[in-house]
Amino acid sequence: MLTSEVSFPFRDEVLSGTVFLSGSAEPHPAIVMVHGSGGVDRYGAQGTLQPVMERFVRAGFAVLSYDKPGVGGSTGRWERQTFDDRAAETLAAVRFLAQRPDIDAARIGLWGISQGGWTVPITVASAAAEIAFAVLVSASALTPCEQSIHQIVRRLRGDGFSEVQVARAVELHERRTAALAAATPGSRILAEEPESMTRQPWYEYCRTSPEELDFVRPIWHFDVLPFVRRLSCPLLAIWGAEDVHMPAQRCAAAFAASLAEADHESFRIEVFPAADHRIRVPGAGNGASALAPGYAESMVTWLAGVPTRGARTMDGRRR
Repeated sequence: MLTSEVSFPFRDEVLSGTVFLSGSAEPHPAIVMVHGSGGVDRYGAQGTLQPVMERFVRAGFAVLSYDKPGVGGSTGRWERQTFDDRAAETLAAVRFLAQRPDIDAARIGLWGISQGGWTVPITVASAAAEIAFAVLVSASALTPCEQSIHQIVRRLRGDGFSEVQVARAVELHERRTAALAAATPGSRILAEEPESMTRQPWYEYCRTSPEELDFVRPIWHFDVLPFVRRLSCPLLAIWGAEDVHMPAQRCAAAFAASLAEADHESFRIEVFPAADHRIRVPGAGNGASALAPGYAESMVTWLAGVPTRGARTMDGRRR
């Protein structure tokens, strides 16, 4: 696998990353990796993107992955971005790749995980003509607010907390949501939380930072499904059945229904049993997790069948 260290401008920032390439004939079809939440570098949380990117490269794709703003070699502050900012940044990455002579500009697509599953549909809706396909992994059909409460409740119940304790955590979540709506600064929200809550063992499941609260304020009630209904490019959407961050089956059903409602002609939905948020399953022996069996191959097989953007079917319809 060949690597090329790159940087490209986005507004007043400079984003640094790597283009991963195989030695196959050029120009390459390409994938831009769209990260999830938090301060993630080009290799993903705990380096978990590495085997996924390597598999794409072995299949003949170029892959661009870059450090989020303020992480690694990138300037800026990811925690100050809205979803619209993230989508504009993603489009800047697509346009950067499209200018390279070793990239086929008609075959550039997006791969987004977790929060990236909210970012990708916004990006495609804003520039459908420039994006050939999209792969969504663990994309939530819930709002960030709904997903947050689902995650807290599931984790508490899974760890044996009582329903009374779960209810108290839900009460705290609702208190924060009301404070966010009232434009209360994140630092004040946390400072005013009563000790009757902060000293409880369940509070650790709700712990956050002022910066995180200020970050989520403008996106707390974001609904991705209207953007999903606007998608027209070929789409593969994947979930892990044991994802604690979101109800995978419910999200898969909501995406499928929205795409069908919009008469989308080329989408595929997959849910991998026993897999978690990163589509990994528990490993044997030392307990280390590994990619779910068939996950990477399923993506590569699907990508092999994606037509070049602008190609037409036998009846003249654009694919």
